[in-house]
Amino acid sequence: MKALIKLSVAAFSLVVVMGSQTVKADSDIEKIIGKDDLIAVNAEATNVPTKFKSLVDAFGKLGMGCTATHIGDGYVLTAGHCFWAGPTAIENEDCPGAENEIQWGFREGKEPYLTSKCEKIIMAQRTEKMDYALLKVSPVPPVAIKADLYKRAKVGEKVTIFSHPEELPLRWSQSCKIQKVQDSDFDPALIHHICDTNPGSSGATIINYYTLKVVGIHDGGRADGNGGGLNYGTYIYDTPLRKIIKDLNIK
Repeated sequence: MKALIKLSVAAFSLVVVMGSQTVKADSDIEKIIGKDDLIAVNAEATNVPTKFKSLVDAFGKLGMGCTATHIGDGYVLTAGHCFWAGPTAIENEDCPGAENEIQWGFREGKEPYLTSKCEKIIMAQRTEKMDYALLKVSPVPPVAIKADLYKRAKVGEKVTIFSHPEELPLRWSQSCKIQKVQDSDFDPALIHHICDTNPGSSGATIINYYTLKVVGIHDGGRADGNGGGLNYGTYIYDTPLRKIIKDLNIK
């Protein structure tokens, strides 16, 4: 199954490149920038900073091989390309199939404490400037991470990512800063970072290191083989997500 998932994502990348979109779904290549900073989060999350310990149960592994984050009331963020979204937004559609189950709390030495089913795709879209999906799931995870709806993350801000690369138990990227884009292949409207990710990290939320609020969604990236490269994602504030989440009045 894992091999089929990777093949599908690679095929999707080919379609996007052939369509001459600026943003590439490079989810089938490694995106370790420099040395590998990923840390396997242990069962009780005692090997990550204490402030993150209460958040780790808000991260989930989607059955098709992406990462998801619960932001409250059963609403979950991930990447649009995980649902084959395109420029025309998907709105209020039923989720297709059991592969969209989400396992919550899967860490080293600890099995998931809850499995939710995706009931509805509230909105999903993928363009040159954004790649996001907002889902409604049930049962509702008990832990959530709030989205920052009141300011756009700025270049230089410190951020972090928790994800399920290669469908592994939860990994922590440690920290990095939002970067100024200097590569013409990447749209400057996207959020850019060098926090380590890998296939399966798509859809993981980009979290402000200090406020612990979601400022973006990780979508993809490219390592250059010489320790450099760039990862990219979708801002919460400058996309339709801000209004959608605000109108939902998530508690």
